[in-house]
Amino acid sequence: MNINFTKEEYLLLLDIIYMADWILHAHSIGERSETKDYSELFQKLMIHAKDMGCSELIEFYEPEQNYALTDDFEEGSAALDYLDEFEGESFWDELISRLAMRDALIALKVSSAHEVPSEELFSELSKAEEYWSKEFETFDLSRISLNKGHSSILH
Repeated sequence: MNINFTKEEYLLLLDIIYMADWILHAHSIGERSETKDYSELFQKLMIHAKDMGCSELIEFYEPEQNYALTDDFEEGSAALDYLDEFEGESFWDELISRLAMRDALIALKVSSAHEVPSEELFSELSKAEEYWSKEFETFDLSRISLNKGHSSILH
């Protein structure tokens, strides 16, 4: 099977696969064997950069024996902006979710979500998520501080 792409479509495909690759590997140390197929597909796509008139965006990295995106790619691509937006939103969602769970468990006087009926947990979670959403929307992180009274727990 052959698929024909215009240069613009090829660049979009590079962006999409770059974002997927970043999500898979940004926080990894070393190679991830379970994502090898994805990495190989990205390599296969980058091999065609010269044919697509994009040779300035890809370079062959001899020590690793693979292709890599150049600084020119990263400077010209919207992918990093989308990844920054994704990370920012993920940060707030995760922070709100974790604080809401903590507060819901405290309000319910339990140490695990499995100890209470899901309806009760959901009700407390909803209240706590609404509280934290409004807090961060209004004050960002300016009113958040560490309660050092419990620092002995960490030692």
